[in-house]
Amino acid sequence: MRLWARSLFVVTLLLVIGAGCSPPSVNRPETPTSLPPTTTPSPSPVWFPPTATFTPIPTRLISPTPTPALALGDLVLSDDFESPGAWQTYRNATGSAAYEQRQLTLAVNAAKGYLTSLRNAPEIGNAYLELSLQPNLCQGQDTFGLLLRAADEFNAYRWVITCQGQMRLERLQSGRNLPLSDWIELSEIQVNPLVETRLAAWLYQDHLRLFVNGFEEINLRDPVFTSGRIGVFARAAGDSALSVSFRRLRIYAINPMLLPTATPTVLVIPTPQR
Repeated sequence: MRLWARSLFVVTLLLVIGAGCSPPSVNRPETPTSLPPTTTPSPSPVWFPPTATFTPIPTRLISPTPTPALALGDLVLSDDFESPGAWQTYRNATGSAAYEQRQLTLAVNAAKGYLTSLRNAPEIGNAYLELSLQPNLCQGQDTFGLLLRAADEFNAYRWVITCQGQMRLERLQSGRNLPLSDWIELSEIQVNPLVETRLAAWLYQDHLRLFVNGFEEINLRDPVFTSGRIGVFARAAGDSALSVSFRRLRIYAINPMLLPTATPTVLVIPTPQR
């Protein structure tokens, strides 16, 4: 028993001595835990990117093409069809030309009938005239219009308008017609009691200009007829009745002093070199 106690004492003593002789512990800095590298976040897609504020471009105003000067002078004639006798009036198997309600009406009853009416005066040479018309019964290729610078119903410039809205200018000589222009499409002609069509003709020397509702449609030159009376006509293309009324004739003189003059061309002759 004493032996076991001594042995235990010796072992304990050795352990104490060994602990005292061991080198002191060194406090080493803690190694930081490595973290994964920080990544730059990807930008989120912008599905509707902002755009610059729209600045509207000012609308460009397009000026209409100016009509050459009419050079109008004094009013020569104002006719509201109130006094019968100035125009030819009659009634026959083809139809009639008659005054009614401040207008002159041509009514064609016969198949393919043709009627005209000429004003007795004045003789028109250089002048600007306006006349309103109203197709009352009209269809297809039925035609109507004005006779300009007419010697009679067979010799004149004939301004032809169809019920389908086409027009052209013809030269009528001894009853035979020669087209001076191609057919022109119009949209202004209407068979409507509330809608009128305004025709105007500018006649100066050999220059002929025709207007429909203020728009110039024909501009040409022809030297054959220099003066004559004004007239109206209507022609049925088939066997259907045709009726056209004409109202408010105005005729103006043309003042040559107001017409634009052409700018003279200056011819430059170079000085000869020696």
